[in-house]
Amino acid sequence: MSLWVGPQLLYQALTLMTKIALRYWILLCALLPAVLASVSLGGYFTHSKAEELHRNLATQARNIAVPLAISSEKFLATNNIDAIEQLLNTSHRLNSPVVSNILLFDKDGQIIASSNPQYNAAIYPQFNPDNNGASGELLPFDHSLLSYQSLRFNHNSQAQGPYILLHLQNEQIQLQQQRYKLHVAMLVAAAILLCIILSQLVRRKIQPVLGRLQLQLQQLQAGNYQQQHHNMSGITELDQFQTSINQLSGQLSSLEQEMQQNIEQVTSDLQLSMEQLEVQNIQLDFSRRKAVEENRQKSEFLAKMSHELRTPLNGVIGFTRQLLKTQLSANQHDYLSTIQKSANSLLHLVNDVLDFSKLEEGRMSINPEPFSLRDLLNDATELLAANAFDKHLELVMMIDNGCPDDLIADPGRLIQVLMNIAGNAIKFTEHGSIVIRVSATLLNEDQLILHCSVQDTGRGISEDKQHQLFQGFSSSQPNDQHSGSGLGLMISQRLVQAMGGNIGFESKAAEGSTFWFTVKCQRHHLSVAEPLPIDVLDGKTLLYFEPQQYSREATLSLLHSWGLQVTACATKGQLQQALNHGQQYDIGLIGRAIAINQVNLIISLVQQIKPSCQYTYLLINTLSPNLREAMLASGANGCLPKPTHQRKLAIALAKPYLDQAKNLPLPIVQPKAALKVLTVDDNEANLKLINALLTELVEHLESASNGADAWQKATQHVYDIIFMDINMPVMDGISACQRIRQSSLNEHTPIIAVTAHAVAGERARLLALGFSEFLSKPLDDKMLHYTLQEFCPLIAQTHQAAEAEQASAYLSADSNSLIDWQMGLQRAGGKPELAKDMLKMLLASLPQTQQMLSAAISANDSDQLLQLVHKLHGACCYTGVPALKNLAETLETQLKSGTSLQQLEPELFELDDILTALAQLDENWLASVTLPE
Repeated sequence: MSLWVGPQLLYQALTLMTKIALRYWILLCALLPAVLASVSLGGYFTHSKAEELHRNLATQARNIAVPLAISSEKFLATNNIDAIEQLLNTSHRLNSPVVSNILLFDKDGQIIASSNPQYNAAIYPQFNPDNNGASGELLPFDHSLLSYQSLRFNHNSQAQGPYILLHLQNEQIQLQQQRYKLHVAMLVAAAILLCIILSQLVRRKIQPVLGRLQLQLQQLQAGNYQQQHHNMSGITELDQFQTSINQLSGQLSSLEQEMQQNIEQVTSDLQLSMEQLEVQNIQLDFSRRKAVEENRQKSEFLAKMSHELRTPLNGVIGFTRQLLKTQLSANQHDYLSTIQKSANSLLHLVNDVLDFSKLEEGRMSINPEPFSLRDLLNDATELLAANAFDKHLELVMMIDNGCPDDLIADPGRLIQVLMNIAGNAIKFTEHGSIVIRVSATLLNEDQLILHCSVQDTGRGISEDKQHQLFQGFSSSQPNDQHSGSGLGLMISQRLVQAMGGNIGFESKAAEGSTFWFTVKCQRHHLSVAEPLPIDVLDGKTLLYFEPQQYSREATLSLLHSWGLQVTACATKGQLQQALNHGQQYDIGLIGRAIAINQVNLIISLVQQIKPSCQYTYLLINTLSPNLREAMLASGANGCLPKPTHQRKLAIALAKPYLDQAKNLPLPIVQPKAALKVLTVDDNEANLKLINALLTELVEHLESASNGADAWQKATQHVYDIIFMDINMPVMDGISACQRIRQSSLNEHTPIIAVTAHAVAGERARLLALGFSEFLSKPLDDKMLHYTLQEFCPLIAQTHQAAEAEQASAYLSADSNSLIDWQMGLQRAGGKPELAKDMLKMLLASLPQTQQMLSAAISANDSDQLLQLVHKLHGACCYTGVPALKNLAETLETQLKSGTSLQQLEPELFELDDILTALAQLDENWLASVTLPE
């Protein structure tokens, strides 16, 4: 136990060393080592002494027992017990201070002789070498010791013989041990006392000096820098410390005087500077007011210019859309589409001017809306194609097949960023390829992160310019072909961040660059785009020749996703090898980079594969109508520009199988709604456009050229809806709206604001002024149709009634009247077996569809019902079931407009009747139908 005293005292001392006085530090430092050393040494010597006394007693016991054992063995051999007793008594008397009793036992443990009969021999334990140890060892026994000594000294013998037992007293040993411990304790106490005396002497020597130093430091802290002189303490370190404090006092005194002088000088300078700052503040205030006014004027100028530019663009885009609805040749349709896209591009340029102004003012707006990702990206790449073709670059769009198509985000901003990055890539790439990759990472059922990257093979960006890339207005050398302001990238960065994403790039000089950005989007669970006619392409064989790697990979991924069986060839040798097999293909597709001197080469390719392919198409990197006409004249069934446009390619490939040129059924003419509409616009072109669009939708239409004329008409006639321009002479649209709301026959008539002034907050401002809704130019027929459906339920009821009347005509006949085989044959490209197969697939799916529809109606789940009706509508597009198709289309339109299930009960019952009637048509009946070839 004494060995653990030192560490325990050390631990306790360390725990108390946080905050104690110097006197206790000195005392602790003096006592702790002395106590540890004294206690450790005292414990060690005490233990050693006890061991020594024990060994001496054991030696003495053996010295007594061994001679007795030798003599007793001889006497025991002659059975001389008296001699043995006399021997034991004599030995006991000679060693009486130590020995209490000496006994001789036989081999059975029976006493033979004893030197002290007062002790009962039965109290002693019998000798057993296994339990009592070897002969001569000391064993504790009732505050005394026992020592056994066998009379047989042959240790190899296993038999037990007679033995001698010594009963020894250990009082003398204990007394000597206690005396030794007392001496050690006295020495330890003397050492501790000596340490205390020495520590007190040291403390008395140091304490006064430390007190003086502490007092002097307190005076320094209080600002008293007067030096003090005291007698030296004789301790070198303390004397040096006091000298240093005196020197510090002198330095602080000098610094205080110098600082006071500096403060006086600075105060004088500050007073002078304050007067100058006051004058400058007045000047800055005037400058700030002037800048604010100039910024306001700039914003007004940009807004007015935007309006003035949007007005003619509205006419160009609107009438282009109207022309696209007429019967046009392929080239005319392509030319008008190019005009429309160019006008939209100019409109985006106007928006970019506004964006820069908003960026400076920190009010960039994001307007999420549903859109089709693939249609949006394919249309954007078409605008980039011309610049890429001029530089003979390969432009490719790769969209991951697992990427959802129907999303909710700001499509205009998304394309703005992509067009800026891809446009820069084309601008700064002299040869090679531009690859746009799009993929998505799903966050949950409703959200995803859209990843877009643009990889080029240009010169790359040097490291010294990379950090300036998103700063805008970079100062590059005028003769640098890769110089630019960087404004587009700066706007793109702000837009991406506003849409919850990030933007970056990776580039090395002479190795090209990869710009990327991410955008956070919502998933739209309803289909935005029209379905692609790819059902008829499923299982068709296609021979595809494309030397360019990226274009081949992108188009192959698209073709495989449509279910086509593609044989891809990258070289002419592979193409010839595929043709040598003698296989007949449904479709042949050739992708080539074309130039004037390569026309004959491509024509020869068309002639080479045409005998092995039923239909032949070309994908070439040109927008030239002359070259495309030359390709069509060579025998190709279609010629499309690169990069591959998903929708255009699908329509072109499916056209022969869906061609309805012969016996094409007359389109269902939607009746006009019995509505009376007033349109108001001072621009003749815009007024003509909106009237042309509304003429197809309503029966009665009147127009006014200014707000005053509109108000005059509103006091004389009742209108179902009014479309009002804002900026007009005589009386603007806002004043006219307020006049109509206050006093006219149309106080509750919906008034729709139509303006090109599309700045942030404009819609909220106009709604607060009394308008029912806000439409931004340019207008289109869909926008007007949705507006009429929203504010004039009569138009929706008219369309619904017409379609319901047509569907009821089928229900009045027998079950066979639900199927129009002529229409089915037209949908199947004139192939009877294909028409039957497509109808068979539809009929097989109807029982499950009917069950799921019933479950959705029972749960009053409009969203699920809309998805099921939309899927059913798509399945009916390629079969001859017009009644079911029209009714599904009607229900889909009504559900999208928010009509409740209770209001749609008649249509839902009618749908159930049609599905039940069609489900009764079995395969035997279908097989019995004979269709003309």
